[in-house]
Parts: sequence; C-alpha cells; structure tokens
Amino acid sequence: MDYQDKYDELDNIVNTLSLLIDEISDKNYIDQLNEIVFEANNELREVEDKLQEQRDREYAEQEKQYWEGVI
Repeated sequence: MDYQDKYDELDNIVNTLSLLIDEISDKNYIDQLNEIVFEANNELREVEDKLQEQRDREYAEQEKQYWEGVI
C-alpha cells in the first residue's frame, strides 16, 4: 500500500468514526471510538509527513529532469 492509499484509508476511518460518534449516545463506545480516532489521527499525521516528503522528492526529480533537458 502506498502512502496516498494509506492516507486515504486513515482519513476515511477518522471521518466515518467521527460521524458515528456524533450519532451514538453510549459513553463506553464513544470513549473507545475516540481512542481509535486519536490513534488514526496520529498515524494520519505521520503518513502525511511521509507523503509530503515523497511529493517533494518527486518534484525535485522533475525539476532536475527539466533543467537537464533545457541545458
């Protein structure tokens, strides 16, 4: 699974569980789901950083190829 797929999956988890939390009233389940959302958000930030690094590397490579083609 690449970083974009992982990011999309985690984002979906956070959004879906957040909606569910808003719809239920059982405090025990809300607490458990909030823990999962918290963990998913932490992982989402890590994946987001890795995804940005990957995009930066790809951009630098494209820029390098462009300038090599110009010269």
